[in-house]
Amino acid sequence: MRREFSRTFAGKHPLFRASHTETGVRWQDNIYYLWWEYLRRHDGYRQCCERGGTGPYSKLYSDFGDVHAGEFKMWWRQRCVRLFAEPPSPVGVWALSDEEALELIELGRADNVLLVAIPLDYQRRTITLGINKILKESETRKRGEKRIKTSKARYPIAKAFDVMALKATLRCYDLKQANPKMPLWQIAQEVGVSARLTADEIRENGATAKDKKLSMTSGVSRKLRQAEAIIENVAKGRFPIGN
Repeated sequence: MRREFSRTFAGKHPLFRASHTETGVRWQDNIYYLWWEYLRRHDGYRQCCERGGTGPYSKLYSDFGDVHAGEFKMWWRQRCVRLFAEPPSPVGVWALSDEEALELIELGRADNVLLVAIPLDYQRRTITLGINKILKESETRKRGEKRIKTSKARYPIAKAFDVMALKATLRCYDLKQANPKMPLWQIAQEVGVSARLTADEIRENGATAKDKKLSMTSGVSRKLRQAEAIIENVAKGRFPIGN
């Protein structure tokens, strides 16, 4: 049986049935789903999709395709490996055939995979010492270093992220786009950006309510600026980069 090389992701992959596994998370709470959603908000990229991939964003389109054409699940299955997978690595330890070695090199092997030549006529002790020396010299990642820092994906996740914050930011943006005249404090009330006003505070509209509204307005204003910056950068292939 032909042995295959595994492809992994720096971020957890989206799950469409289970809600959580060691390597996956529910798709609505997934960083790659949010990447797709933020890209759908970029007007210039939307126009590129409408033109069939021509124009200023044609290069990005050749990789990401028409993100408006269907649902995330289908898009993910068609694009995930090409866009976000780390270089391939073998599962387990085995002697590579010539064909397998060439395939691994052509695919671009992962940094944590070594190709080692072992002369089988050497004594086992000499071979073991040589392998141990190679392993020691090849330990480049420090203990505790996050994998995201060493991602070699075609489109790596640009920085550490907070999924819930990204979702709240996008929801603020969508509410403002759908309701341009809605006061920002009401958007905060709807999304839950900060402490919500109680029914009594809204009815009385006293000093406490006014102070809260100012704080809520400021919080949503920051999120709207953040959303616009993220949307601008996602069309450059970088996510999630904000202000």
